[in-house]
Amino acid sequence: MTHIIVPIKDLSQAKQRLAGVLSKEHREGLVLAMLEDLLITLSTLPSCTVWVIASNPKVFQVAQRCGAQIINEHESQGYNQAVAFGLKQFAGEPIAVIPGDVPLASAVEILQLIKPTDDQNELVRLAPDTEQQGTNGLFLSRANLMEPGFGSHSYMRYLSKARAKGIGVENISSANLALDIDTPADLEQLVSHVRKGATYEFLQQLGHHFGPQFLDQGAA
Repeated sequence: MTHIIVPIKDLSQAKQRLAGVLSKEHREGLVLAMLEDLLITLSTLPSCTVWVIASNPKVFQVAQRCGAQIINEHESQGYNQAVAFGLKQFAGEPIAVIPGDVPLASAVEILQLIKPTDDQNELVRLAPDTEQQGTNGLFLSRANLMEPGFGSHSYMRYLSKARAKGIGVENISSANLALDIDTPADLEQLVSHVRKGATYEFLQQLGHHFGPQFLDQGAA
């Protein structure tokens, strides 16, 4: 059994780099829509348990609706602190960490990330973002194998730490999992790819905020 944890930041701080194109309310709505799409995909995977780490009742409602378990951190302490809190719950068990803002991630990609390992060997799997800087998927053959260090340039930091400790590393090539939504450019790319699901419906509802030319990219 592999555990998958999905940490969600405090919604009041959600997607600050989108503030130029989305209001606070709309950024919160986007986060919840992307989380729903990801959790629906995760719900189809065999032999895993999905846990959402957050402190917001709106997030918990989405998690429960999609069949995920909840880890309530009660007060948001930051992304890496939330991941560390989650990892402590599962000690020596295999675990994966996936951010909530990858609505296009496919079941096939995630199965590559979490597939069973040889119990005799310690292993880290990494799925980088599109720029090969951030980490959009982290698998640890045991949860206490490595401390979390998500953020800018985390991909190379994880590689360096694993190699320094003599831990095996596998890289996961995953175009959809690699697309996280942080900037207006990311949002435009999402609009050009997504065709269904909660995120698609949410963006359609917000069409008038972007203008028809922007949203028409997704229908071209």
